[in-house]
Amino acid sequence: MATFANERELLAEVRDRLDGWLYRSRADAFSELFDGPDAKLSDEEVQLLDRLDSRWSREHGQGLWDADEYAIVPVGTMDEESAPQVVCTTHPRLPEEGYPGVETLDAETREKLNDALWEYAERVVDLTQQELEEFVWSADGETWSE
Repeated sequence: MATFANERELLAEVRDRLDGWLYRSRADAFSELFDGPDAKLSDEEVQLLDRLDSRWSREHGQGLWDADEYAIVPVGTMDEESAPQVVCTTHPRLPEEGYPGVETLDAETREKLNDALWEYAERVVDLTQQELEEFVWSADGETWSE
């Protein structure tokens, strides 16, 4: 891996890699949380989210599954125990007013789905942060110097 002259160069490099990391992290987070016997939601609830996502995408250009947004922020100084941090800047969520033309959700169901969407976005953060840290600290020796 290349050596970085300063934190600005490092941030530019990890921001360039963010989309690829997010692609993998989203797939892994979805599998962890919504597939298998320990899934956070039933198959029917995931199908409901998919229907809402599809409709919202058609009508508004962005659905639930692509509403989450992430960024990489510096921590101020780089040392052996810190790296830039991945943060979720926008969590996907079902609006309180619901989705026009789609089955009405009761408050309990909407809350459960919003909790699952929040957990999904936070898991994406965790998985992406792991990839970022592996990249930053995988070099032989220092990755940057002031």
